[in-house]
Parts: sequence; C-alpha cells; structure tokens
Amino acid sequence: MPIPKEFTQAFLDRNDGEKLGYAEFYANGEPYRSLMRHNPAMRPPKPTDMLEWGAGRYYDTTVARKHDYWRHQDLPQPTKDLNQLRTDFTRWGYGLIEDGVSPDQCQSLHERVIEQAAAERALGLAHISPAQQHVWALVNKGDMFTQCMEHVPSAVQAGPLIERFMDEALGPGWNHYSFLANISFPGCHPQALHQDQSFPVPFRFLDAPALVNTIYILQDVNEVNGGTLVVPGSHQMKDGPEAYGPLPPPINLEAPAGTILLMDGRLLHAGAVNRSDRLRYILTNSIVKSWVRQQENFLLTVSPEVLAKASDKLLWRMGFNATSIANMVEGYGYFGDGTPGDPNGDIKAVRQRIDQGTYQRMSAITPDSASDPALAGLGLAQIRDAHETHRGRRFQALLDTMETAKR
Repeated sequence: MPIPKEFTQAFLDRNDGEKLGYAEFYANGEPYRSLMRHNPAMRPPKPTDMLEWGAGRYYDTTVARKHDYWRHQDLPQPTKDLNQLRTDFTRWGYGLIEDGVSPDQCQSLHERVIEQAAAERALGLAHISPAQQHVWALVNKGDMFTQCMEHVPSAVQAGPLIERFMDEALGPGWNHYSFLANISFPGCHPQALHQDQSFPVPFRFLDAPALVNTIYILQDVNEVNGGTLVVPGSHQMKDGPEAYGPLPPPINLEAPAGTILLMDGRLLHAGAVNRSDRLRYILTNSIVKSWVRQQENFLLTVSPEVLAKASDKLLWRMGFNATSIANMVEGYGYFGDGTPGDPNGDIKAVRQRIDQGTYQRMSAITPDSASDPALAGLGLAQIRDAHETHRGRRFQALLDTMETAKR
C-alpha cells in the first residue's frame, strides 16, 4: 500500500511553505557577533598570524593594578571570606579564594601534572593547540585529582567552602563538566575571548549561570607568564537583539600559587600569551547544572580501577546516578531519586558489567520467547534484582492489572 503523497519527499519539496521562524535566531551569532562588532580589538588572531604588540589588541594588556582603566576599581582580591566571594562573584563575575590549596597540596598537584603532561608529550599523545597543552581525563591520573573532585579537605583545603558556594551558585545536585590541566607554553597564541558556558548559545542565561569554573592556580600568575585574560563584569549580558555593546579592556589575572579562581561561566575570558620562558600550569574544573551534557563523558572515560573504588559522592558528581530524566539504561533508573548511593539509579553497576562483558541487552522478543533460558542473563534483570527497591506489592498489582486487561 503506497504511503500518502503528503509524506513523500517529492511532495514536501514542492509544497514546502513558510518555515518555522527559529532559523534566524539559531544563526544570529550571539553573543559573539555583537562582541566583535562593538569591540574590534577583541578579534582573535588566526593561528598563522603574527601577534601584534602596541596596537591595542585584547591580549596586549597587563594586570589590574597596572592598568590605566582598572587600577582604581575595586576588583576581586584573594580572600577566605565567603561573603566577600559572593559580592565579588555577583558584581564582577569572578572571585578568588586565598590559599584555596595549601602549599603542600599545590606542590603535589603541580608536580603530578608536570609529570603527566611530559609523559603524554613523550608518547606523542599530547593534546596541543596553538594556545595550550591540555591534559584531559585527570580523573584517571592520580588520586589527588579525584579527591579534588570530591572537594576532600586533605586534597583541597577550601573544599567545604567551594561546595557551599556551588550549591548557592548552581543549586544542589550539580555535576562535574570536565577536569583538565591547561598548560601555556612560551610564545603561545592567545585564545579567543569566550564564555565557558557557550553550550546554550544563542540562548542567553541572564539571571544565573549554568556553569561555574574552579581554576586551581599552581604557580604565581601575572601579565608575564600568561595570567588568564578576564573582562570583569562581562557576565552581565543585555536582553535584546545584541548581547554586548562596547566593553572595557581585558586584564591579566594576577594571583599567587594556591589561589582558586571561581568564575561565572558567562564571563568573557581567554588563555593569555605566555611571555616568559617557562611553562605555566593551571587546572580547570568546570561544574554545571545536572541537566547539562558533560564535556567529558565520565560514564565512559573513568577507568575500571578508579570506578571500583569511587565513593558514592564522586559517582554522583560524575553523573553515575540515573533518574527519570537522565542516564537511564534500558529504562533502569526511572525510579532513581538522583541522590548519592541511590540503589534505584546505580549506573556504576551497569558500567562494571559492561566492562566484564556480562551485560546482555534486551533485543526484540515475543511472549513465546520470554521463557527462553538464554534471557535469564539479561543485564536489566541482573541490575533489577540486585539494586531496585521500588518493586513490591503495588508493583505486582499493577503488573497483574496489565496481564488481565484486554489487549
């Protein structure tokens, strides 16, 4: 029997009509179109371009206390005061935690990432761009990194403060988006000014961020070795056709080793030019609302060894909890409540069976094949029997109702 003509490609091509009116919005290029229109000095150089100095380009700048525009502004300074961090973050889009990691903690993180980055270069597997070397998947590259993701005070002494701040900035139940090292090399190109919260553009989040960065500063940073470029206050976009008008100039971040930078995901920033003769190391741990698709797919990335010893909290932060709106496996997790250790959404168990080669997925079956002994090994049945707690008399009564109803 032929399908109705209205469903054929030929008919649709001839009778297309007026399209939905969203295409123009999706292609409007905001917030970066208005940023470049009103701030031409912020246009990034191409990877093959020579860098220009003395021409007013965005990367040719200095730290706030030396900057003609910013030196008299009350910009964030390193502090241990949570209330001051709240004020700085709200007004300027960033705050600085003084001694966020202790000298010993900072040294351990610094030495470990130096070793790892050098080894990845030696293997020819380093991720290197014109601006930086990135060391991804830190979750697998040292216990200290997983402890930072859990905000354990023995690894990051400001951990409890960071957790409190994230709960306020993003609401409880946030996840890790990614955790990597950013290593700027001498003479590197600058990154383009950008928002780390670029995943929803051109949609604009005007009321609150969906991403907050915690950046571990592992050595003193300044205008010489490429302290991160920031445009203070640029997290406050406008409502209307253009997100940005003329903006003040960027500055290089100046902060001592051990500082942790808290940065609103909407703040314009960029990796700066390293004008020293040494590598510059920071760690970037991005944290997001739980409904954001993670940059690092922790469900696949985390090693079996790390997974085996992961705490309920770490699993929760990596997104290993299923609920009715996220991360279900063949329907398992629908009754999960999204809390640490919830047995009804324990995706760790699924991943481990897949690693072992014992997870059998359900294929197309019929009532006649339901008694096949081979189906006894279905992964869904194993997970259900081992973990799900919601099944009981009420569930069985619903099942009986379904079985006795007319088909």
